[in-house]
Amino acid sequence: MFKKCNNFKYLLIFAIVLVCLPVTSALAASKLNLYYYGTKQNVTYTGQQVKYTYNGSTINMKNTPGIIINGTSLVSFNDVFVKSAIKMNYKYDEAKGKLTLSQNGTTLVLTAGSKKATVNGKSVSLSLAPQKVKFKDQKVTKLLVPARFVAETFGYKYNWNSQTSTASITSSSMHLYYNNKNVTYSGTQGKVTIDGKAVSLGSMPSIIVDNTALLRAWKVFSASTIGASYNFNSSAKELTLSLEDTVIKLTIGSTTANVNGNSRVMDAAPLVVKNTDTGESYVMVPGSFVASCLGYDYTWNSSTKTSVITSRAAEDTNNKDDEDGPELGGDPLPGTEALNWGIATEFTEEYNKISNLTNTAEVSEDTDITANIYSILKDSAAGSNIEVYSIHSYAPFSKSTVDIQNQILDLHINNSYINSDIEDYSLDGILSDTVSGTTNYTELSADISFNLAYPNTNYELSISDDKCTLYLTLYPNYLTNITAGTKNGNDYVQITGMKDFTVDLTENDNLISLQIPNAINGIDEKYLVTALTSLQSVRSTNITGNTASIILEKSETSEYTVTQKGNTYLITFNDEKDTDENQDYDLQIKLPGDIYYSDITHEDRYYKNQIAIILPGDYRDFYNSNALESSNSVVSNISVSYKNYNTEIVISTSKLQGYKLTDLDGYIGVILGNPQDIYKNIVVLDAGHGGTDPGAIRKLNGVTINEKDINFKIMYQLTQKYFNADDSEIKAYYSRYDNTKVNLYERAAFAKKVGADLFVSLHMNANNSSSPKGTEIYYCGTNKATTANGLTSKILANMFLNSLPDKIGTAKRYVSNQNYVVVRENTVPAILIELGFMSNSSDLKLMTNSSFQNKSAKAIYDILCDVFNAYPTGR
Repeated sequence: MFKKCNNFKYLLIFAIVLVCLPVTSALAASKLNLYYYGTKQNVTYTGQQVKYTYNGSTINMKNTPGIIINGTSLVSFNDVFVKSAIKMNYKYDEAKGKLTLSQNGTTLVLTAGSKKATVNGKSVSLSLAPQKVKFKDQKVTKLLVPARFVAETFGYKYNWNSQTSTASITSSSMHLYYNNKNVTYSGTQGKVTIDGKAVSLGSMPSIIVDNTALLRAWKVFSASTIGASYNFNSSAKELTLSLEDTVIKLTIGSTTANVNGNSRVMDAAPLVVKNTDTGESYVMVPGSFVASCLGYDYTWNSSTKTSVITSRAAEDTNNKDDEDGPELGGDPLPGTEALNWGIATEFTEEYNKISNLTNTAEVSEDTDITANIYSILKDSAAGSNIEVYSIHSYAPFSKSTVDIQNQILDLHINNSYINSDIEDYSLDGILSDTVSGTTNYTELSADISFNLAYPNTNYELSISDDKCTLYLTLYPNYLTNITAGTKNGNDYVQITGMKDFTVDLTENDNLISLQIPNAINGIDEKYLVTALTSLQSVRSTNITGNTASIILEKSETSEYTVTQKGNTYLITFNDEKDTDENQDYDLQIKLPGDIYYSDITHEDRYYKNQIAIILPGDYRDFYNSNALESSNSVVSNISVSYKNYNTEIVISTSKLQGYKLTDLDGYIGVILGNPQDIYKNIVVLDAGHGGTDPGAIRKLNGVTINEKDINFKIMYQLTQKYFNADDSEIKAYYSRYDNTKVNLYERAAFAKKVGADLFVSLHMNANNSSSPKGTEIYYCGTNKATTANGLTSKILANMFLNSLPDKIGTAKRYVSNQNYVVVRENTVPAILIELGFMSNSSDLKLMTNSSFQNKSAKAIYDILCDVFNAYPTGR
């Protein structure tokens, strides 16, 4: 503490000031002397003198209160509706006595002495005409208007309290600030329920922007029973919500979201919305999108203006479905084990406060009293994770503002001086170690500069009730999330902070030590031995001095690279891998002299363990002279036949094989192998029902429509032109290739047989009611299969729901956890698409439309391309 001044003289000054302050009186006059211009009469008004409030604050009437005539309150339009916080626009033609008020798309025209008015051009009647009145004692003339009528015309609420002679006007609109502009929001103010229980939204209900309900992110999805981990980086304007295996990253103002590393487009952008009526700011997010991604069902109840969020039903593990419903599932893949550590419970409250904190720009207002600053102290009673510095004065502080440049936080205080200028005064702090202070006697202002140890330090400036002490609170950074797993074939660990952070990395044998100063480890102490190849264990802890510590154990042969972007720090490991450059062919087929490689076609007859290579014309004699042989023992037979004016070379194998054909300049090179060794991406496409199992049956225009036929048309016949195209990177295997009933468990097992990465089943829905319409996606929670890059059935289902309805023009319904055989008994992530309702006439017309069927086939292909791009197999 530096030198104190004698405080007696300041106490004496304050005492004198208090004695000299004028005493104000709120005594109302008992009567008003008025002159009515309309009747040309002088009137002594002895009735109630009406006071007005707006949103709880008294409106300054300047000694010209409202009056009551025939039970109707008349008030100066200018005082109450224009110059107050209501701030209506107006135009007044005094000669004609015509007043025009406008706000938020409503225009009201009133005329002095007339009971006729217009609202947006439509004529309405008043119970009492506006009056031009002179308040004789105050020597001022006012145009008085019916207060209730005007307020309610513009959508305000009006309440009258006869005991206090007070009319309360409250806004049914909210005054908000977002997208860099002030908005008078008069739209829907929505509610939220989670599993039937109302969520308390405080002063910020949900709002509708771009026809989308925006909900409070932290209150609805983190502080509620949903319990998602919440991290808002205010400097980067990025919000991260994490729950179980789902990580959603949103950027304020952007309609593009990132869900588990995949880009998703939302109907509306997240916003930081400030309620200027309360001064509070909130992060608002599209409710339907976030709820769906986090595994919840979302519906909007228009009658109650409520976002209804419900948990998806738990799977029934004891139920084995009959074979007349949707289908699939299996044993989990022995894939990689990943970790996803978020904010620990004991840090949640403090972290949420800091992450929602807005750095204070200024406090207090200018006064005529000069502040004499006599000490700056570090508060030893503050919490262990924060630092509070108090600046003391004998007199109240004037306006104080904060500015940060190059890790110097400058506190500029008007009308003040420092009792003794200081330079590099030690604060004994970690977040700020020294402070300097100077006085500008010309401007009579003080600058107190805190040297910040770290950039982007969160801070808060406040003032005591007597305004004689300023408090500067500095907050540390937080580690908010640690994830590890395998991506693009490489193990990785990613560390995320609330704000940008620095890392001191050291390596000792197989241990990598990461020390992160000025960061509370919100993950707390955790340790996990992973099942990954390169990254063998992860330890998270705190060390003294607000420094987080992460210790990684890697394999001996692993090398790694480090990438830091903003508040994320990524380490990617690489193990040396054997690569087989041998391009020996299992079979080389000589082409006749008049046949080019581009002339041939081929068919994968996997259901027979056959591959057919087709040449136009009859070349049986050519191949009798050029015998075809293979040294690969998996080839059981090679036959040449002539069918439909084509020569077919059929390669039969002892087990299902993938294949690759290559142009060898006059020869066809054939490589055989297990499908996963041949193809980059593999999917099983399952056309539901078939044969004696027709599925749902409905009639359209007198024609009987079977679900099995629509499923087969879209999923088998139409998808082939996309999946079998030369530029396709996805190999499709089909669980049924004709009108045959296939056992549900065989369908599920087929994915393992062909080495598939994913399984997609197609069905058409039906209901006893004709009302339901739209697309639903099913998965089964007991199917724990996860790809190497972390793709699960649940994630796959959400990706399809987020894209498919928009691509094909159906209503988006929901993702649902169901216990169906084909999604339950599967060895890979599996979903079942219910494309639409055959029980709904509009959906049924779509399903039977050839253009819609083609669009649906292409949409399934396009979405699967997006899935594999977002979750590459690494092959």
